[in-house]
Amino acid sequence: MNRLLKYITLSILIISSILLIQCGSNTKSNGEETVGQGPESGGLRSLSISPEMVQKWNLKFAFPEQREYVEKITLNGVLKGNNETTFLITPRVCGIVSEIKKDVGDLVEKGDVLCVLNSSELLDIKTKYIKALGDFKMKKENFERGKNLIKIKGLEQKELTSRETDYKSAMADLFSLESELISVGYDKISLQRIKEALQQDDTSKISAFLTPDYKILSPIKGKIISRDLNLGERVDENKNIYEVSNTSKLLVILDANEKDLENIEKNKELIVTTDVYGGVIFKGYVQVIMEKIDPVLRTIKVRGIIDNEEGRLKPEMFVKGMLEKRLKESRVGIGANALVKISGIDGVFVKEGDKFKFKPVEILAIDSVGNAFVNGLSTKDNVVVEGAFYLKSEFMVQDEEGE
Repeated sequence: MNRLLKYITLSILIISSILLIQCGSNTKSNGEETVGQGPESGGLRSLSISPEMVQKWNLKFAFPEQREYVEKITLNGVLKGNNETTFLITPRVCGIVSEIKKDVGDLVEKGDVLCVLNSSELLDIKTKYIKALGDFKMKKENFERGKNLIKIKGLEQKELTSRETDYKSAMADLFSLESELISVGYDKISLQRIKEALQQDDTSKISAFLTPDYKILSPIKGKIISRDLNLGERVDENKNIYEVSNTSKLLVILDANEKDLENIEKNKELIVTTDVYGGVIFKGYVQVIMEKIDPVLRTIKVRGIIDNEEGRLKPEMFVKGMLEKRLKESRVGIGANALVKISGIDGVFVKEGDKFKFKPVEILAIDSVGNAFVNGLSTKDNVVVEGAFYLKSEFMVQDEEGE
């Protein structure tokens, strides 16, 4: 019995020793796998990603480089219509509104009909023009005939001078009436067609021309900003009936602090934002820096041109303008999109051969244009600058599988 108990006790001791040795071996093996590998220890850990996945994830790479730290100067301002591309439309002759073709907010092309007036005054000008064409033709022929007659002494010089005077007077009347018609929207080509119709005795074309319709045309491509007329209203030639503006570019008037002047220069890139559209950025440039500083506010007006092709911005909107301010100091930097955080550690993924390693970094600063300045990188590190979040996800998946 005693011998049996001794045998059992010895067996238990042997088994316990074996288990302790195995546990110690496993502990050492696990320690060798993790120490210096995971981000918690500040070391590197690599991922193997196939070329197909690199292409699918559209990973982009860049080497860190010396970059200037950039800040943005923010200026408050307001949008204004561009007077250089804004037209107030006034009729050249009076008339009664018979048609309204365009209204406020409508987009127009150059030459589009905005409205039509029934103008007896215009009809009178057209009638005089037709008569002037016939009178000019007759007096020109009379003068040419006189020049031939005087060569054979069939006409006195006094009579030829009289014919020449009549011819030039008729020409002046014709040109004056042509100018009036051009001012109301007719071009030289259309007037030439009228001359040809008169020579060919084409009464249908002449009749179509002799109407009281006065078509008010848009002088530019743009948008109707205002309209001040109604159907049946009599409109005089001194009344502004439409305002048309090319709103594809707007003015912005900004207030800059005196201390920011050294960072503002003509033609410098400018962006504006408005609370109306959240974070949407509208680009432009500095056009003019005014000469006078406000003696009380110590600010100066800065005028810029802002692109507004989609027409979303409106005159008198409040905006914030931003200009870059580059500091002279430069540091090693990379795009901020490259940064990821794993287990509370900031870092980037670096490509080494066919592997990707997570490399911890110390973030010193991130400037206003997305440059990240860090410690822990060299200019020889091939850093993943786009698509790092795919690698982070894969990294975390492998960690979970390892556990």
